[in-house]
Amino acid sequence: MSFGAWLSELNRVLIVFVPCTIAGLASGYTVMFFIIGLIAYGLWTAGQMITLKKWFDSGAPVGNAPEFTGIVDQLVSGVADLQRQNSARQSSLEKLVSQFNELTAALPDAVIVLKPSGEIQSSNQAADRLLRINPDSDTHSRITQLFRDPSFTEYFVAGKFDEPLEVQAATIGDKELSIRIIPFSEDRLVLIAQDMSQTARIHEMRRSFISNASHELRTPLTVILGYLETLSGHPKLPEECKAATYSAELQAQRMKQLVEDLLTLSRIESTALVAKESEIIPVGSIIMEVVKEMELSTSTHRHDIRTRIETDASLKGDLQEIHSVISNLVNNAVKHTESGTSVQVHWKVADQDSAELTVADTGQGIAPEHIERLTERFYRVDAGRSREKGGTGLGLSIVKHVVERHEGRLMIRSELGQGSCFTCRFPAHRLFLEDQ
Repeated sequence: MSFGAWLSELNRVLIVFVPCTIAGLASGYTVMFFIIGLIAYGLWTAGQMITLKKWFDSGAPVGNAPEFTGIVDQLVSGVADLQRQNSARQSSLEKLVSQFNELTAALPDAVIVLKPSGEIQSSNQAADRLLRINPDSDTHSRITQLFRDPSFTEYFVAGKFDEPLEVQAATIGDKELSIRIIPFSEDRLVLIAQDMSQTARIHEMRRSFISNASHELRTPLTVILGYLETLSGHPKLPEECKAATYSAELQAQRMKQLVEDLLTLSRIESTALVAKESEIIPVGSIIMEVVKEMELSTSTHRHDIRTRIETDASLKGDLQEIHSVISNLVNNAVKHTESGTSVQVHWKVADQDSAELTVADTGQGIAPEHIERLTERFYRVDAGRSREKGGTGLGLSIVKHVVERHEGRLMIRSELGQGSCFTCRFPAHRLFLEDQ
C-alpha cells in the first residue's frame, strides 16, 4: 500500500474526528462526540464497501470504477490495473487462438485435440474430410464412437502411441491413412491423420513395375545363362574367349540373383503384413542344411562356420521365407568377411520363451553410421567390394521384411575390428515345441 493512500486515509479520519473533537471540548461531551465520530467514519466506510461490492458484482469494469479516497481508492486502482492487464492478456490469447485455428484449418492433415478419455475438444476441417468428424457438431463426442475402425479402437485403447497406425478406412472412400497420437500435456492428446493414398498408389505402382520387370527379365536371363554355360564348357572354345565367357557368366548369375531377390521382396510386400502360422518350420534342420551348402560352395574362402542348436523348438510361419532369412544372413557373413573368419549360427530359446536366431562373425565390423541404413534396399557399406563378391544389396532388406512378417525384430550389433552380430528375435506364440 502506497504512502499517498495512507495519507489520504489520514485526511479522511481528520475530516471526521477534528470537528467532533472541537465540538466535544466546547460542549464538555468529548466521549459522546468521539462516539459520534466513530459512527460517522464507520457509515462512510460502509457506504464505500457497498459501492465497491456493487462494482465487483457488475464484473468490475474499468470504465465504471468508483472514485474513493484513502486505502479503498488504492484497492480500486489495483483491481482496475489487474483488469486492464487481464484484458490485454485475453486479447493476446484470443489472437493466438485465432492464428492457431487459421493454421490448423489450412493444414491438409486432420488435427484433433482430445482428452485421454477420447472426448474431442477441437478439430479442423480436414478432420471432416478424412475422418468424418465435424468440427462444429462433434465436439465433446468420443472419437471411438465416430471413427469406428476396429484397429483404431484397439490402438487408442492400448495407449501405445510410439508408432503411427496405418488404416485403410472403407467408410471414407478406402483412403489409406497414417494416424499418429501425440500426448502434449497430462490431460491432452493431439491426433494427426494424414492421407497416404497417393503415396500408397505410388508405392504399389513401383512394386508392380519391379515385379513385372523382374518377371520379364527372368526368361531372357535363363536363356543367356544356358548358352553361356554351354559355351564355357565347349571343348573347342578358344583360350582367349574363356575369360570373357566366364566373366559374362558371373555377371549373368549376379543379375539373375538380383531378379530373384527383387521378386522375393515383391512377393513379401504384396502379401499380408503378418505371416500365417500355417507351417511348422524346423529351424535347426534348416540351419544345418544352409551351412552344409555354404561349406560346399565356398570352400576356397576357408571360413570357420560353426552351429549351436540349443533347442528343438520350431517356428510357425512361412518355410520359404524363414529359409531365405537364414540363407541371407549366413551368405552375408561369408561374403563380407575375409577368409579365415569365424562365423557362428546360433538358435536358442531366449528370455520369456522368445526365440533367437543369431549369426555372428569375427570380421572387420561395420562403422556406426552405416548400421541404421543396412536394411535399406541396395544400400552397401562398400559398394565396390559388394559387387565384387556378387551381393545385390537386398539381402538384409528381405531379412527385415520376413522377420517383421513373423512378428519378430531384427537387431544389428557391430563394432569396427570386433565383428558383427545379427539377431532375429521371434515372439513366444510363434514357437512350436514337440511336447505341445
